[in-house]
Amino acid sequence: MDDQDKISLRCSALVLRRDTVLLCRRSDDWVLPGGTPHHGESVGACVRRETREETGLAVHPTSVAFVLDATNASVGHHLMEIVLYAEDESGGNADPDHREAGLHPQFVPLDGLAGLGLRPPIAGHIRGFHAGGARRTAAYLGNVWRPANGS
Repeated sequence: MDDQDKISLRCSALVLRRDTVLLCRRSDDWVLPGGTPHHGESVGACVRRETREETGLAVHPTSVAFVLDATNASVGHHLMEIVLYAEDESGGNADPDHREAGLHPQFVPLDGLAGLGLRPPIAGHIRGFHAGGARRTAAYLGNVWRPANGS
C-alpha cells in the first residue's frame, strides 16, 4: 500500500441545540467539531476528546448520524468520516469556547447553513437529521472487541 492508497478517518460530533448546530469556523470554511482518532482510541472517545479540545463542551455520543466518503482521486485523497450524534452534557447551558488558534466554534442557525462553506457539503443532511432523521439513526455500540478465551 502506498500513500495514495491510505484512507484518512475523521470522527466528528453532530451537536444540536433547538434550531442550531455546533460548527467550527476555519479561515474560509466550516466543519463539525472532530478529528483523527489516536492509536487505540474509539470513535466515541475521539468525538468526546476532539469536541472538548475544539469547543470546551463536554458531549455524550449516542448514535450514528451518518457516515460519509470524500474522495478526490485526482490527488489520491480518500476521507471516511463517521459523524456521531452527541448530546451536550451541559443541557444547553454552556457556550462553546475558542480553544484552538484559527478555529472558532459557535452554534449556527440551521436555516443559515446553505450560505456557509461547510466541508464536507452536508448542510442538507444536517437539516434532514434535525427534521426527524434522529429516528433513523443506528446505535453507536462503541468498542465491542472481546479477546477470545480470555487472552
